[in-house]
Amino acid sequence: MVSRTSRSSLALLCGILLALALGVGVLGGMLWSFGTSAALMEPALQWDAVPEELGLTQADREPIARLIADTMAGRVSVFQYKGLFSRQAETHMADCAPLFRLARTVGLIGFGVFLAALGLCFFCGDWRKSAVGILIGTGILLVCAAALGVWGLIDFDSLFTAFHRLMFTNDDWMFPAGDLLITLMPVTFFTRYAAIGGGLWLASLIALAAVAVLLIRKSRKRQAQ
Repeated sequence: MVSRTSRSSLALLCGILLALALGVGVLGGMLWSFGTSAALMEPALQWDAVPEELGLTQADREPIARLIADTMAGRVSVFQYKGLFSRQAETHMADCAPLFRLARTVGLIGFGVFLAALGLCFFCGDWRKSAVGILIGTGILLVCAAALGVWGLIDFDSLFTAFHRLMFTNDDWMFPAGDLLITLMPVTFFTRYAAIGGGLWLASLIALAAVAVLLIRKSRKRQAQ
């Protein structure tokens, strides 16, 4: 038999794990969805900033968005459209594709762990402790996100560079000025995605924290009766 103290400790740990797993799962799922959906990719492209001399028209917008999404999802193996993209762009996009598939895997694992942790919370039965753990886990994620957010607000370029140096083993992501890929996907493209994704991610954590607060209040009312 598991003692009540042991169950309370397990409930606390499960609450922390549940929050962390949800944060990871939502983040991985969003990265996969944003990177592999042509419907989401197309409006994010800064099409109006593309010089006409690069040989593109508005009719090319949808197929290029689909090309980017299909490349990230692994549905096509060569990133090229009418011979307009550089060899460096082809190589870099090939390097990016596994990262998005990894995001999908991490997202699925995160949601799987979330469900397992939720099941353990039911097993423990101490929802007040689980709720406290959820708040602790949520707090850990928010502190990490806040640190990255402050870094990005102070110097987004250095954050962007650090991320790419961490994720890639070569310098193919450092494009020369005027390359079509970075013309289509400038820094504002990534900051917009970061703002939307960050907002959705934050909303999911706030919703989870709100549930935890309600559980704590409900537990206190029961104890007061």
